[in-house]
Amino acid sequence: MKNKKWILLGIIGGALMIISSVVGRVGIIGRLLELLAGVVNEEAQRVIGIILTIFTYIAAGGGITVIVGALITGFSSNFVGRYVMGIGIGASLISLIILLITSIYGGSTVEDLPQILLNTFNGIYGLAGAFIAIFARLKLKD
Repeated sequence: MKNKKWILLGIIGGALMIISSVVGRVGIIGRLLELLAGVVNEEAQRVIGIILTIFTYIAAGGGITVIVGALITGFSSNFVGRYVMGIGIGASLISLIILLITSIYGGSTVEDLPQILLNTFNGIYGLAGAFIAIFARLKLKD
């Protein structure tokens, strides 16, 4: 294992993401479909619902996916491990961004933004875990 410290950082980042529950929520599907109801037809809503459901379940395992990717990097392919880590990080962050946007859209003001961010990342552990995992993934070399 030539990238021990970056693999360890990836595992720590994934663990922090798990501890703080940095995952997308299934409830955002209903909110997004509610927003899209006036724009797209019923068939498109079903397709979007299926896609968002799959995406949400991938994001639900975000921290676990990051840890699995770090372990894959440590024991076999750097490329595959980095790819799996990227899926976990990306899916979780995109779900969190969607959750943040829907929170702001729901009537919150700009003054509430720091509190919304802390609630979205479930405290500082989730934010730190996401940044650590991103940094570790960037430092892993092929």
